[in-house]
Amino acid sequence: MAAAGRKKPVARNDVSAAARRLRPDTAEAQDGGSLAGIRFATFLEALAGEIRVTRSGEKSRLKLFAAAARLLEAVGYRDLNVENISAEARLAKGTFYVYFDSKEEFLRELLRRYVAFESQTFAAALPGETQFAGVRRIVRWYAQTFASNVGLLRCMLQLAANDEAARGLWQERNQRIVERGLEDLLRRGGRPPADLALLRLAVRTAGGMLDQSLFTRYGLQASPGAELQQIDHDTLVDLLALLMHRAIYASDPPRDELPRLTALLNAAR
Repeated sequence: MAAAGRKKPVARNDVSAAARRLRPDTAEAQDGGSLAGIRFATFLEALAGEIRVTRSGEKSRLKLFAAAARLLEAVGYRDLNVENISAEARLAKGTFYVYFDSKEEFLRELLRRYVAFESQTFAAALPGETQFAGVRRIVRWYAQTFASNVGLLRCMLQLAANDEAARGLWQERNQRIVERGLEDLLRRGGRPPADLALLRLAVRTAGGMLDQSLFTRYGLQASPGAELQQIDHDTLVDLLALLMHRAIYASDPPRDELPRLTALLNAAR
């Protein structure tokens, strides 16, 4: 609970003009989502830079959030401390406690802002794309967003183990992605399916497969599968998109859309 007299932070999760001009961190962030490769830390820094008032509470909060997001790329939630966050933000340690009562309260707000940001980066549909191209676009967006913000996602999972609010936030995030993906599929699929609940379950189940593959690739959990860390990004995206397409449409895409996986498709005949 915030200290008495403290002003409630102003939500600044909208994608501002300055943040829209940010370049994605890697060339992977294409396929209809120009923000798909942006690290949330970079986005927060851009927002802080837009605030010209020197003594601004929101500017200080954004600098602290950006600092924590950067640090989480190298350390876990338990090793993150207020001293390091403040030093990284180039602010006095006391400044942190002007706005937050604890590290946990601070991280919950950081993660809430991240989830809101992530939902605004969802890759938009491209004109004339095929069913498989649509599935691949979503998978590519998710894989690149995940890769660019592994530290925050790891923190959310670690915090969720013992924190009900963080657990609810993780579930809310996943639900948002499922519903956006489902909306995307229905928009391109013409007549709605007879059993919408079953389609939603298929999307959620395929999404779980995607999560587990990325958890292993980026070390969010201990599990076998060293090949997932060695495979190149584009091949992994193609493979996950193929499996998701099969789960949703019960068919393979045209072979000319998956040149990297021709041998696998031929073996499935």
